[in-house]
Amino acid sequence: MLEMAKIVVQNTREEIPVMYNPTELCLNKTVMVQGEGANIQFQRVNNDDLTVSLFFDTYESKTDVRSITNKIVALTVPSVGTNVRKEPPVVVFTWAGPLFTGIIVKLDQKFTMFLSSGIPVRAELTVTFKSVLTEEEDLQSRGYFNCRQLWQVKESDRLYLIAQDTLGDATQWRLIASYNDIYDPLNFPQRKDIGRKLVIPDTHAGGSNGAGNA
Repeated sequence: MLEMAKIVVQNTREEIPVMYNPTELCLNKTVMVQGEGANIQFQRVNNDDLTVSLFFDTYESKTDVRSITNKIVALTVPSVGTNVRKEPPVVVFTWAGPLFTGIIVKLDQKFTMFLSSGIPVRAELTVTFKSVLTEEEDLQSRGYFNCRQLWQVKESDRLYLIAQDTLGDATQWRLIASYNDIYDPLNFPQRKDIGRKLVIPDTHAGGSNGAGNA
């Protein structure tokens, strides 16, 4: 049986099936960076807008095609509620599994066939979705669970000072020592350590995440 694509409204779980599956989909990502050359720095990964073309035809049943397309049009209207933010409902475009979560930010609707009464029975919709992320997904897009800081060791450094500056918690010095195979932390730094770059593990503890003197 052919799997049909559908639009699922996230808060109500209402499913709006498409009548004919799209012939193509482009799911693109953009890596946002800052700086140039050797000083380039990663900022985040953004999901590009998803645009799909949907086709609807009710000619055989001689019914108004808008009875179907208006369900998608309704998704451009802000949800009723008491929230300060007014925005259309978050939907999931799914086809053999969730593909894209976002809100509809643009809808082009073209009617291409009509009954003698003027009732439209064929429509082409071009729907553009803008990505909406959960808090955890937003952190992932910014690399909070993957990226690590680097700290270049200088003579005056002490592990607890490095921990305070990078992680906001001086007691995390043991974690830094373990992560960098520092077997004699009380005598750190030794001459051989000067200029070395330590990898600072991201504890995601909400403390200071300054880049230090990396």
